[in-house]
Amino acid sequence: MKTLDYLRYIVEEIHTVIVATVDGEGLPVTAAIDMMDYDESGLYFLTAKGKSFYARLKDKEYMALTGIKGEDTMSCVAVSVRGKVKEMGTDLLPKLFEKNLYMNEIYPTELSRQALTVFKLCEGSGGYSR
Repeated sequence: MKTLDYLRYIVEEIHTVIVATVDGEGLPVTAAIDMMDYDESGLYFLTAKGKSFYARLKDKEYMALTGIKGEDTMSCVAVSVRGKVKEMGTDLLPKLFEKNLYMNEIYPTELSRQALTVFKLCEGSGGYSR
């Protein structure tokens, strides 16, 4: 598989991943987030500007993620990626909401979406295990 195949697999097959960042004291923090889209340059996800996750991304500009799919240990596929994150702003929000229709239920109005911003995970490396 090529890099783009792994990125597609994360977004379309796994979707919800566990991400790791570090807080202001250098301690690890994890969160579950949805990977919304991908292209040849990286993975796209969003968060609200008021969340501590947003603050950690802006402070350190790196994160790692692992996504797992399967019924049990012997049948699982795990994909891990770590890399730099870049805030992309709001221009991609309409596309991400179009590709992830359930987001319209969580953020049903333009007003509720004003706090959101898009990030891209890029310049990374990763691994795959079966």
